[in-house]
Formats: sequence, C-alpha cells, structure tokens
Amino acid sequence: MSAVPSYPPQYPAQPPLAHHNDDDTKAPYDDLIDQYAAPYGAPTHRTYAVDPVSLNLADPQHGRAPSYPLPKQSYSSEVTKDAKSLEDGGTDPPDWEYPPTVTKEDAKDKSWTRWIPDSWACRLYLLTVLVETAIDLAIEGDIILRFHESHSSESEDMATRRMPVYLGIFALAHVFQFVMALDAVWARNVLQFISLAIFNALFLLYAIIQITEINAVALQPGEGLTSIPINTLAIIIPIVISVAEVAYIALGWKIYTEFGWKVYKFLGADRRIKTMFAQHQIFLCLVKFDLFFWVGFSVQFIWLVLNKDNAEYYLTCAALPLSLVVLVEGHLAARHESKWMMLSFMAGCAGAMVYFVYKLVKVLRFHDTETFSKVWQTLSTFSVIAIILLIITSVFAFLVMNNFGRGLKEQIAKNKTKQGLTRGKSQYVHRGPMSTHPNRMSID
Repeated sequence: MSAVPSYPPQYPAQPPLAHHNDDDTKAPYDDLIDQYAAPYGAPTHRTYAVDPVSLNLADPQHGRAPSYPLPKQSYSSEVTKDAKSLEDGGTDPPDWEYPPTVTKEDAKDKSWTRWIPDSWACRLYLLTVLVETAIDLAIEGDIILRFHESHSSESEDMATRRMPVYLGIFALAHVFQFVMALDAVWARNVLQFISLAIFNALFLLYAIIQITEINAVALQPGEGLTSIPINTLAIIIPIVISVAEVAYIALGWKIYTEFGWKVYKFLGADRRIKTMFAQHQIFLCLVKFDLFFWVGFSVQFIWLVLNKDNAEYYLTCAALPLSLVVLVEGHLAARHESKWMMLSFMAGCAGAMVYFVYKLVKVLRFHDTETFSKVWQTLSTFSVIAIILLIITSVFAFLVMNNFGRGLKEQIAKNKTKQGLTRGKSQYVHRGPMSTHPNRMSID
C-alpha cells in the first residue's frame, strides 16, 4: 500500500496593506462599461483660483511677454493638426481633398510637361528618335532640292516621278516613327517599342536600297542645303539609322523592365485583366501601323501608276480618307467597347483586304509593262505587308471584342485619374501629399 503524499502547509494569508487606495484595485469590467456609457457624467476637473501676488505676476521682470499675431499656417501644419485630431478620437473628418487642388500655374505647366517622362530611359529614347528624324529629314530635303534643280518640271521620266515620291514616303515614315514613339511612352505600350525597333530596321534596308536608286538617277551637281556630295549624303542616312537602332534596342530593354512594374501597379495582380490589356494594346498598335502602310501604298499607286483620265484614280483618292475613318472607328470601338463599331471595323478590314489582294494581283500580272516595271517591287512589298497586318488585326479585333464587358474598361476607367496624376511619378498617396508623411514608403 502506497504512502499518502505529504502536502505543503497552507500559505498564510497576506496581511492587509497599511495604506490601501481604491485606485490600487482594478475596476470591474461592468464598472468600466457604466462609466463610459454615461455621456454626461460629473466633471473630473477642478478650477483653482490663482493669486497673482503669490506668483509675483505684478513684477514686470516676471510678467507675461507681449503677444503677437501668428503667421498663417502652412498646408503641412494643417494636415498635421488634422492627423492629431484623428488620433485624439475626433469625429469630424479632416478636410483633405483628393486629389489636391491644383493652382492655375501648375495646370498650365502640366499642359506641356505631361509629355515629358520622368524616366531617363524614356527621355533618351525620345531624344534619339528626335535626332534621327531631324538628321534624316534634313538630308532628304537636301536631296529633293538638288533633284528639282537637276530636272525640269516638264520631264515625264519615271525616275523623275518616282524619286520625289519615295523620298516623301521616307520622310513621312520618320515623322510617323516619332509620333509613335511619343505615343508608346505615354501609353506605356511595350509592344509598340518592339514594333518601332522592327520598323527602324526596315528603314535601314530601305535606306541601303535607296543608295542605288539615288545613284541611278545621276543627279547633276547643284546648289543644295550643303556642299556635301550626293553620294556621301546617301551613305550618311543608313549610318544614322544603324546607330539609332542600337540605341533603340538597348533603351527598349531598359524601358521594358521599368514599364513592367508600372503596368503591374496600374492593373494589379489579376492575370485575366493583364491578358485582356495586352490584347488591347496589341490591337491598337496594329491599327496604327495599318494606317502607315495603307497611306503609303495609296500615295505610291496614285502618283506613280494612275492617271487623272482613269476612273480608278478618283476611286483610289476616295478610298484613302475612307480607310482612315475605318481605322479611327476601330480605335474608338476598342476604347468604348462598342460591338457594333467593332463589327463595322472588321467589315471594313475585310473590304480593305479584298482591295489589297486585287492590287497585288494586278501589279504582279502587269509587272512587265511600262507602267509597273519600275515600281512593282515597292508596291508589292507594301501590299503584302498590308495584307499580313490586316489578317493579324482582324484576329485581334475578334479577341478584343470577345473581351468586352469583362472588366477591362472599368479597370482602366478606375485608374484613369490616378494615371493622370502619377504617370511615372509618386507625388500623391491616399492621405495628402507625401511631404506630410515622411515615414510612408513608395516604390516607383
């Protein structure tokens, strides 16, 4: 039989405290509820009468200093005061306006500075495009001026008609490239930067071919903008384009890494929205390049092939502005998610495809004739590229229309105001400017 365990003796009771205070005892939970439930309880503060003589306030040495009016408080002090009122349990919401009101001077500055990006990679990219465009346009202008001085206006030679058209399309392509670069930076369209690099590579091939065409014309030495020989000017153009192409590839990769994070902040982590947004941007980029090749083919066909005595001349002139309307309609349809506008755009693309196929067959069929013998290569190239772009554009038009009503429009509209305020910046946060929140971090 096991022994009974021995337990320690009971601890003696604690002696009462000599100086017991009610505050030493924790109030019950019910008492706390009753205390705070009474909104008009007895006041806990007391007012004491102070004798000025006892404090020697009558003595001028210990008297109160004269009071001066305080200057007007700054915006940061007002925001700090509102923040303290929230911490003290104030019920009135602070008078913070989001977004903060912008003065008229700031509004005037933003009207033109909004096109200047904060990223140095984007700035260098736009500067490279601007320098390339300026140099090539100056050289093209000098070549055209010498061409007009060497050939009389009465000459109807095909080379005389062809060279100004080709140089004009080349200049138009540079202007188009600069506008597309501005749009790519503003819209943060990464695919558009890749497309511009490919477009500039096509420039390089065209500039190399243009050297032989300029030498074939045999321009006579004349007074141009400069005294540089014509052969040297023709060689400078591909050199400038080659240097710019290297810069486009390097800066394009840097911009790709920057825009990836900014697009993530703009759209969020929803992969479905990101996929729809990517399809939306691809479609808009295709529509813009369709515009250039449609206009380029129509201008060449009107000036180099058709005559004013032919009815096809006027039909082609009428089809050019109509094609522009169709492309604008496709852009608006994707922006406003209008199905009937998108269906109309797809019908216009089908009609344009039939038109370019007909022109391509006609050019290839009569390429041995005098009308097409000198221009059929360029016309065939433009028509084939236009047909390929039309097929891809039609596919993405169907994908974009299938995404209507799935939340992409609402997501873009939700961040439209935020995008206008913080595009490439981190100036505003949810509660006032960041200067009043020094401990708040922002990754940009």
